[in-house]
Amino acid sequence: MSNKTPKFDQALKEILDKLEPHQRECKECGQKFDILSEDIKFYKRLQVPPPTLCPDCREQKRAGYRINYLPIFYKKSCSVPGHTEKIVSFYAENNPVKVYDDKYYFSDQWEATEFGIDYDPEKSFFEEYNKFVLKVPHQSLFKDPQSVNSDYVVAGIQAKDCYYVASPIFSEKIYYGWYPENCKESINICEIKKSELCFDCVYTNASYNCIHCVSVDNCLNSSFLYDCHNCQNCFMSVNLRNKSYVFRNQQLSKEEYQEKMKEIEMGKKSVYKKLQKEFNQLIEEKAIKKNLDNAKTENVFGDKLIECKDCFKSFSLVKSENIRYGFVAKEIKDCMDFWGGTKNSLLYESSGVADSSQVKFSLMMRTCSEVEYSFECSNCENCFACFGLKNKKYHIFNKPYSKEEYYQKIDELKTKMLKRGEYGEFFPLKNSPFPYQDSNAQIEFPLTEEEIKAKGWHWQDEVPSEIDLTKIKTIKAEDVPDDIKDITDEILKTPVICARTKKPFKVTPFELDFYRKMSVPLPTIHPSERVKDLFKYKRGYHLYSTTCTKCGKEIQTVHNPEKTENIYCEECYAKEVV
Repeated sequence: MSNKTPKFDQALKEILDKLEPHQRECKECGQKFDILSEDIKFYKRLQVPPPTLCPDCREQKRAGYRINYLPIFYKKSCSVPGHTEKIVSFYAENNPVKVYDDKYYFSDQWEATEFGIDYDPEKSFFEEYNKFVLKVPHQSLFKDPQSVNSDYVVAGIQAKDCYYVASPIFSEKIYYGWYPENCKESINICEIKKSELCFDCVYTNASYNCIHCVSVDNCLNSSFLYDCHNCQNCFMSVNLRNKSYVFRNQQLSKEEYQEKMKEIEMGKKSVYKKLQKEFNQLIEEKAIKKNLDNAKTENVFGDKLIECKDCFKSFSLVKSENIRYGFVAKEIKDCMDFWGGTKNSLLYESSGVADSSQVKFSLMMRTCSEVEYSFECSNCENCFACFGLKNKKYHIFNKPYSKEEYYQKIDELKTKMLKRGEYGEFFPLKNSPFPYQDSNAQIEFPLTEEEIKAKGWHWQDEVPSEIDLTKIKTIKAEDVPDDIKDITDEILKTPVICARTKKPFKVTPFELDFYRKMSVPLPTIHPSERVKDLFKYKRGYHLYSTTCTKCGKEIQTVHNPEKTENIYCEECYAKEVV
C-alpha cells in the first residue's frame, strides 16, 4: 500500500483480499463474464476494484468517448472571449461543450486553472465532473498543431495537405479515410501504411498504385485483391503470394494479362460497381480466411498482434507486453482495459494516452503520471479529476493544493467514491461530449437512433446545411458522367448531390487529377459515407468460437462464422496459401 491514502487503501484491500476467480453479471448488458485469476493480479497491482461491466461493455464505453475512426466535422462558434468566428470541430453548434481555436488553445494566453473548483466529495462524482468539464474549453479536433494545411483532420501526427481524414500519421495528400501511416497521395482508405497512390484500400501495406485492395502487402499496380502478398499486375484475385499477371486467380502471360486488362473499363462508374460486387462475392465464397492474423508473438490471445508477448483478448498491438483487453497501441507494457496509445505502462480504463505511466480512467493524456479521471492534460503528475491542464502537479478539479493537502483530499474523495460504487468505473456514456453515432463505438457496436436514445446516450440531430442549394448550381449524382474520361473541370465549380444522403459535396482539383491519373470513376456519394463503406472490411475486435473449415479443429477467430465461409486454422492456412 502507498501510505499516502491510508483510508482508501484499507477499504480497497478489504475488497481485493476477498476477491477470487468467479463469474459475474454485467450491469449494462446482463451477460455473464469471468473475473480471472490473471485479472485479479492486475487489479491488485493497479490498485483498482474489479469491474462491474463485461469486457465488451467496457470497450464500448471507452470507444464512446473517442472520435478518431470517422472524420466528422461541424461548424461551432469559438468560445474565446471576443472571438466571433466559427471553427471546424467535432462538436456541433448546439453541443454545450466550449471550444477554443487551436492557435489560442495552444497559446499561453489562458490557463485551465482559471476554471478550478472546490468539489464536495459527498456529491455524485460523475455528475459534478460533467458540470465541471462543460465550463472548461476543449480542443476542437485533437489535431496536431504541427500539421500543415489540414484543417479538416481529426487527431493524427504531422499531417500535410490532408482532407477529411481521421488519425493521419506522418502522411501527405490523403483524402477521405482513417489511419494512414507514412502514406502519400491516396483517397478513400482505411489503415494503410507506407503506401502511395491507393484508392478504396483497406489494410494495405508497402504498396503502390493499388485500387480496391484489402489486406495486401508489398503489392504493385494491382486491383481488387484480397489477402495477397508480394504481387504485381494482378486483378480480382485472392490469397496470392509472389505472383504477377494473375487475372481472376488465373495465371496469364504478360501479354495475355495486358489484353485482358484493356477490356476492363474501370474508369466507368457502372463497371466499377459491378467489379465491387464481384469482389465482395469472391471474398465471401472463395477466399480462405486465416482465423487470426498475428506475427512474431509469444503467449497471445487476440488479433493483429505484432511482436507482442503475454497479451490476452487484445487487438492491433505492436511491440507490447503483458496486456489484457488492450486495443490499437504500440510499445506499451503492463496495461489493462485501454484503447489507443503509445509508449505507456500501467494504464487502466483509459484511451488516447501517450508517453505516460500510472494513468487510470482518463482520456487524451500526454506525458503524464499518477493521474486519474482526467481529460486533455499534458505533462502533469499527481492530478485527479482535471481537464486541460499543462505542466501541473497536485491538482483536483483544476485547483492546486500542497502535496499534503492533495493526498488528504484524495484519500477522502476516493474512499467515498469507492463506497458509492463510483471509483473503478469509467465515465458514463450518457456524459460523453461526443454523439454516439459519431464515435468509435458506433463502428464497433452499431446502434440505431432509437436504441441510442432509449439508453439515454448522446444523440446528435442532423445539422441543417448552411448552403442554400436553391441559389447555387448543383449536379445530381445520376447526372454525373459515367466515365471519368467525360468529367470536365466544370465539376470543380459544381457541388455534387450525394446519391445516398442528398447532401452536397465538392470535388477538389487534387481529387479530380487523382481520379484521372488512376482511371477510376468520380465518386457520387458523400465522403463520410465512403469512409463508412470501407469499414465493412475492417477486422472486428471480437472473438468467435468455431471450427476450422479444413480440419475441423476448434479455433478462435475474428471472422463471424455465421456470415463468413472458409475460415482456416493457422496450420491449414499455411498449407493452403503458399
